[in-house]
Amino acid sequence: MPQPIKVAHLINHLSPAGKEMGIVKLLNRMDPQRFQGYLVVFDKVWDTLSLDVEKSELIAINKKKGNDPLLPFKVAKILRSRKIDILHTHAWGTLVEGILGAKLARTPVIIHGEHGTFHKTGKRKKVQNLFWRWADYRLSVSGILARNLEKTIELPENSFETILNGVDTDKFKPNAEDRARVRAELGIREDTVLIGTVGRTIKVKNHPLMIEAAHILKDRGLPFKMVVVGDSPFYSIREEMEEKIKKYRLSDTVEFLGNRSDVERVMNAFDIFVLPSLSEGCSNVIQEAMATGLPVIATNVGGNPELVSDGRTGFLFTSEDADDFAAKMETLVCNPALRKQFGEASREDALQRFSLDVMVKAYEDFYLKAMDGINGR
Repeated sequence: MPQPIKVAHLINHLSPAGKEMGIVKLLNRMDPQRFQGYLVVFDKVWDTLSLDVEKSELIAINKKKGNDPLLPFKVAKILRSRKIDILHTHAWGTLVEGILGAKLARTPVIIHGEHGTFHKTGKRKKVQNLFWRWADYRLSVSGILARNLEKTIELPENSFETILNGVDTDKFKPNAEDRARVRAELGIREDTVLIGTVGRTIKVKNHPLMIEAAHILKDRGLPFKMVVVGDSPFYSIREEMEEKIKKYRLSDTVEFLGNRSDVERVMNAFDIFVLPSLSEGCSNVIQEAMATGLPVIATNVGGNPELVSDGRTGFLFTSEDADDFAAKMETLVCNPALRKQFGEASREDALQRFSLDVMVKAYEDFYLKAMDGINGR
């Protein structure tokens, strides 16, 4: 039997976030007879996210704050010592040092993945253009994002291939028992519409827009409550959000639940899932909400239109438009039959399009194709 292909994923830090959780899900599910996984982390490991360390080696570099000129050499040393076949870098945070390290180590295959947020102007745009071209392959989590990346950074069309994120539809699914228990824990009455989101409390997720929209809804006397699941160990804007809540006198309406290890239970308590992000690739939390059978209201940015079918599984709204956001929420708050209809369509889409097994197979096939290309040369 041939030796497993050694695939190393390189990320900036390991904490509860969509990109990182998606990589961990991939590593945990890849066929160990064909692949050996490695997860290399530049910065701190805040949470291992249930990475199966018996299947995949976790390597934390714990780099210094700011730029570390030795980082490419540290990456190269890790790649050489483990005889890595494929290095898969992820997003801007690992692009330069990762690809330089792989070139120094003469790693056979370099793949770079983009997940949503990228630099569109200035020197960093030029750096992306150069280093994306240096990678042997480029992957995007959304077809819409792929075409946007190519156009904005001025790469030839189809420079990026697409593999959508996947969701565990056995873990994230409608559960009436969880719904009743979590709502009881939170003190939510059955006739109160619970609007929720899940994500780090950082600028790109644009939670303050939720508070602006909640202010509009409350002025209209609607029976709702809003919760934010998630936090961030760095770059958190929670203080700004709390100031807005105080300003609009929403302390009894908007609640922070912090990081939760039972997101699948908490989502079942929601009536509506919202995501006001400024930028997204292929949102894991939208996929999880849809698998849970929830109607989704999200910004019309990035890969969101590939996931949310406007008017069938939820609504898309104009980014940074609190009035549009509030209007979409009001429609669903006031129409339980429409919430049910959208939620059932969401679950159906998740089962058909967002299977975790389909995602894992797509990555495995891609890695095999990449190695076949090297062997062919």
